[in-house]
Amino acid sequence: MFRKQLTCSIAAASLSVAMVLSGSSALADDHYPEKPIEMTITFGAGGSADISGRLAAEAASQVLGQPISVVNRTGGGGAIGFEHVRVQEPDGYNIGWLSASILTTTLLGSLPQQWDDWEYVTNITVEPAAIVVRNDSPWQTMEEFLAAADNTSNRIRIGHAGVGSFTYTAAAALANEAGVEPVFVPVGKRRIPSLLGGEVEAISVHPPEAMSLLRAGEVRFLGVLAPERNAAFPDVPTFAELGYDLGFYQFRGVFVPKGTPQHVKEKLDDAFREASKSEELLSVAEEKGFGVFYIGLDEYTDFVEEQNQLLDEAIEALGIR
Repeated sequence: MFRKQLTCSIAAASLSVAMVLSGSSALADDHYPEKPIEMTITFGAGGSADISGRLAAEAASQVLGQPISVVNRTGGGGAIGFEHVRVQEPDGYNIGWLSASILTTTLLGSLPQQWDDWEYVTNITVEPAAIVVRNDSPWQTMEEFLAAADNTSNRIRIGHAGVGSFTYTAAAALANEAGVEPVFVPVGKRRIPSLLGGEVEAISVHPPEAMSLLRAGEVRFLGVLAPERNAAFPDVPTFAELGYDLGFYQFRGVFVPKGTPQHVKEKLDDAFREASKSEELLSVAEEKGFGVFYIGLDEYTDFVEEQNQLLDEAIEALGIR
């Protein structure tokens, strides 16, 4: 009898403790964040990734009620910053501004991890990769350009950031799909000068780097690798519209260390969803030429996994692993 009463008492006490702990946990959930958050941007200050990340962080901080301080951790095509975020405490106070480079760095071996060694919260922007020529070039359309690139006696040169970069992968995958063989020239950060100076006939570049030249009438965008047309240059077709549905994009959003609690990710998703509606972010996006393209927590991991598969296939087809 005593043992039965003791068992009942223990069960009741355990239930009470569980209820208290559950209540405490719920209370703790409601209190996140209780201190400033740090967000790592894996590319340098002043670049397009930095601009969009800082604007999104500022708008999200207004929702969260805590500041989000931005730290640029550069190097290794993003590998330094990605690894920094991976090893942080998964408590929501160290987050990162994501790009598709997290997939290229893991697929190409710059990092020994796999894409799912991080967790993915929300997508905010998609930054097209554009094929750009000088305004005095003979090609008015992508069809004309690709036809010229198919002329092996006088091959077209396309400048890019470097083999394995997103700009290279986008242009090389396009050429592969079209069955043409231009010459790819790794010009790094000299993409704009190399185009204007005649070192190359075209460049693969993210629009923010060339928007001022586009508006000045010095260059022409022939096509962009993006899920939809961009409001900043609505007459420029996507690769898919031209018949080359590559399906992978330079996406940017929020990622966190593996093991971050669900309620923390939900809070961050809510805040950055509101940030994606920020008038300042939308205005700068149109000015700089990147697109706001929100994908929420419930769908984002599947999106990143699909992007990883498509990039893996492209890298394999290009023989650059």
